[in-house]
Amino acid sequence: MNENLVRARDNFIEGIGHLSTTVGLSRVTGQLYATLFFSNSALCLDDIVERLKISKGSASVNIRTLERWGLVRKVWVKGSRKDFYEAEVNFEKIINGELAAQVRRKLGRTLDTLTETQNLIKEIPEDLNQEDKKTVEFYQKRLQRMKEIYRLAEGFLESILS
Repeated sequence: MNENLVRARDNFIEGIGHLSTTVGLSRVTGQLYATLFFSNSALCLDDIVERLKISKGSASVNIRTLERWGLVRKVWVKGSRKDFYEAEVNFEKIINGELAAQVRRKLGRTLDTLTETQNLIKEIPEDLNQEDKKTVEFYQKRLQRMKEIYRLAEGFLESILS
């Protein structure tokens, strides 16, 4: 394969590996998806292990994660008893599937943390020294700003899922 094609492929695989960690998946899971995404034919675990230089156990665990998320599917290859996989490339299906559910869960946890922190601040007695009063005010402003960002993210998520 042409050296520039190899560099482009490897760059994509590494980049998707890093991106996958932002949605709660491992780096290897992202790399595995990217490998299948850039493959013009279905791959078995042996092919994936060879391309990514990872253990078969790691490939197996991560392929199951990708299957649960609806990011890959098993396909039948005539004449082989091995399981073969291909990437889901319908991004509307991906976004509306487990990816959206994960983002919603993370947003929900964020809102829980914000609300819990605001409640803890409300419990602080009012007879604080000036410095602590300023700190309370600072925390409240930052939490309010974070809630605004949360609402924007929630609205953005709903707009792309509608």
